[in-house]
Amino acid sequence: MSVDGKIEALNTAIRDSLPHMRQVAAENPNADVSLRILRFSHGAQWCTPEPVPLGSFHWKDLQADPLEAVNTDIIFLMDTSGSMGGEIEEVKRSCAAFADLIIGKGAKVRLGLIGFDIGGHRGRAEGGYKVYGLSAYTIGVWPLTSPQEFKKNIASLSLGLFGGGGCYLANRDCIDMFPHVTEAFNGPRENVRILVVISDEMGGADGVPEIVTILKRSAVTAYVLGVRGGSGAHNSIAEQTGGKFWDIFESKGAHDFGGLLGTVAETIGREVTTKLSDGRVSGGTDLGAALQYASEQLRMPPMPERALPPVLVLTSDGQPTDDFEAGLKALMSQPWGRKSVRIAIAIGKDADTKVLKRFLGNEELEPLQSNNADALVRHVRWASTAVLKAASAPTSQFTKPGNAGANIPIPAPPLSDDASKEVW
Repeated sequence: MSVDGKIEALNTAIRDSLPHMRQVAAENPNADVSLRILRFSHGAQWCTPEPVPLGSFHWKDLQADPLEAVNTDIIFLMDTSGSMGGEIEEVKRSCAAFADLIIGKGAKVRLGLIGFDIGGHRGRAEGGYKVYGLSAYTIGVWPLTSPQEFKKNIASLSLGLFGGGGCYLANRDCIDMFPHVTEAFNGPRENVRILVVISDEMGGADGVPEIVTILKRSAVTAYVLGVRGGSGAHNSIAEQTGGKFWDIFESKGAHDFGGLLGTVAETIGREVTTKLSDGRVSGGTDLGAALQYASEQLRMPPMPERALPPVLVLTSDGQPTDDFEAGLKALMSQPWGRKSVRIAIAIGKDADTKVLKRFLGNEELEPLQSNNADALVRHVRWASTAVLKAASAPTSQFTKPGNAGANIPIPAPPLSDDASKEVW
């Protein structure tokens, strides 16, 4: 929420909605409307210790937690065998573009390169990399360096540079490469360490346990663009080190491969820019904690036995990083939690709409997608006025929480965003 003006837009949307909420409340004099604000990021915290009557409520702008880019070391482990003949040039172009994308995400990054193959070194000694002849493989290691220097290094990579005989991760004869891989991460231990593996050939899985052990011992997370199926080695290396896997055969061709590597950059960028300026590592989005807090306030008491159904408006631009399921279970364990009118607003395309839909608890409802400031203002106003009007109408007043049914009928939400105006 600290980037692209999201938190500023949310503050504006709520300030804009308050006069309209007061008008709706005035039209329903038998309804006493109060507000509470619960923020969540690293844990959750009530901004208003007690419910505040709408007439005396004053909005105090929220501040997003400041983020400091984490020092990040990324090494590409690149298959240079003949099977990569149709891909190698696009890989090189995409890796150069990767440097620009990851910088754009706010990461302080160094980039390194390791080529691997069977057959022996075929280049010149002054190539800027160090060659290791191992039991089966030959590898060339370019050092971690600036993105600008990395672009020069990746340009010097060529097909068959280290043999051309094949790259079969993760047979046992691959294991002796990985101590050299971890040694190449020569920065401070607290740096984020990411290995991006690119290969379109797979061996067996008998080397996976030891490879994973070596990587985890050095706190290296592997993101693998590799082969699905077969021995499952590529998937296993990614999953067991905490990374992600993408199927390289779903992106054969220059255009698609470039797009896939861009997706990798986006994924890594989200996951490495999560350190708070005070040094604490950010969990990201502790939605589960927020739902736990809300559930505690929906008990009886402090809630009365008969009341208007509570309206819960959830806004989020990310994915839960704590135990969302436990929080949702706690909320739904309360009768007033089940009876509440629940609205979800997804801020930007990165918001986890599947989780938000689970919060809604109604298969026919969708989160409101807000991909620009105007849409966010429109959706917050609707959620705080049209929904409030429905919830405070005479037919819904003084409901018992045990009554059948969950959310009351509400009017249709505003139309979706104009895609041409999307900024988030």
